[in-house]
Amino acid sequence: AVVSTQSTGVYSEIGTMIPVSGGDPTIIRRIFGPLPGFLAFWLTFLLLGMKSSIGVLGFSKYLWSLIYSDSANPEGEVSWWIVKLTCLAVFGIVVAMATFRPTLILNFITVFTAFKVLGCAIVIVSGIIFLGRGNTQNIVEGFNGTNDDPKEWNDAFYGIIYSYSGWQFLVIVASEIPNPSRNIPIIVVGSVSIVTALYVLTVIAFHIVLPISVMQSKAAVLSAFGSAAMGDAGLTILSVLAMLSILGSMQCSIIYRSRYVHSGAVEDRLPRVFGLVSSRFKTPIISLLYIGISTVPFILIGNIGKLIASSSFTIFPFISVSCLGVIVMRFTHPDLHRPYKVPLIFPVLMILFGLFVFINPFLGKDWKISLFWVCLSLAGIPAYYFFVKNIFKMKWLGNAMKKLRDVTAVALGCE
Repeated sequence: AVVSTQSTGVYSEIGTMIPVSGGDPTIIRRIFGPLPGFLAFWLTFLLLGMKSSIGVLGFSKYLWSLIYSDSANPEGEVSWWIVKLTCLAVFGIVVAMATFRPTLILNFITVFTAFKVLGCAIVIVSGIIFLGRGNTQNIVEGFNGTNDDPKEWNDAFYGIIYSYSGWQFLVIVASEIPNPSRNIPIIVVGSVSIVTALYVLTVIAFHIVLPISVMQSKAAVLSAFGSAAMGDAGLTILSVLAMLSILGSMQCSIIYRSRYVHSGAVEDRLPRVFGLVSSRFKTPIISLLYIGISTVPFILIGNIGKLIASSSFTIFPFISVSCLGVIVMRFTHPDLHRPYKVPLIFPVLMILFGLFVFINPFLGKDWKISLFWVCLSLAGIPAYYFFVKNIFKMKWLGNAMKKLRDVTAVALGCE
């Protein structure tokens, strides 16, 4: 919550100082140059499917927890392929809606966000009632039995980062926001303040109702909370609200990730074919198609806990670089108009936290996975010089990409 609060201020300054779309890669490119900006884009682009798969895998856990509420392992009650096919079907429907019914999906996002707030409110009120009845045994237990070794906190940090992430995505569409100098700080600070209050109170309610051992063992914690606080009716209500909330988050993430890919094509980080927009539906259809295809392998082989950890590990270094950019711009462009300005201690603390999040995994047992993501990121250096800078002057490659764009535009009715 503290990190998110500081981050909102930093990104409000970035968004009002550099009101362009594209997110961290565009910010880093403007401040540090094209190669660092491309590296920020490269890794995120490759892992968009991984990030998109997390939501639908979470949806699956609540779906099967609702159907097999008496089982200790609900997903284990059905065949592996049924679980995965269900995930693929749900994700396919969401991508199709984002492609062919963009206006409808925006309305759904508003409704499903309301369901998320309703779910948090029910949890908070239930926790207060549960505590008011004298049930203090769980809250008194505190954090007894938890791991106090900082090297083992990685999964907890990554889960928290993933839960609160979202404040940085506003700068992806900064140029589309009217009056960004006024509206970006209001949107970012206001939304994060509300989310922080809801999440902190919800977690407190969890600790009031559920023992830590239950929260550690249950994949669908909200379902377990509903059952413990309100019986079968509570389990059903909160499981359904959780699934609707996840659907809303999936829809929102697909929209901004498709714009992320589209902006990469517009700024020549990707082949221009990714920038094609459907003439009929006015959506970045190739970007959406890429997200859909790249998500399938992660749905089939991914573990949600590992995916969340990898997602947070790969995104936070570039968030820290963007925060460093705020400090750099204070000295290199002191006279630049800054409608919103934060104390320098905010980006400094964000950078320090980012270093901790980046270095700590290498001290634990999962250091090989972290090293793999670092190597994949560094592989963007030759990719940048080979494809973007085209140092070998391969005219055939440019002609092939142009031909691909033209053929795809005709085949799919794009412009």
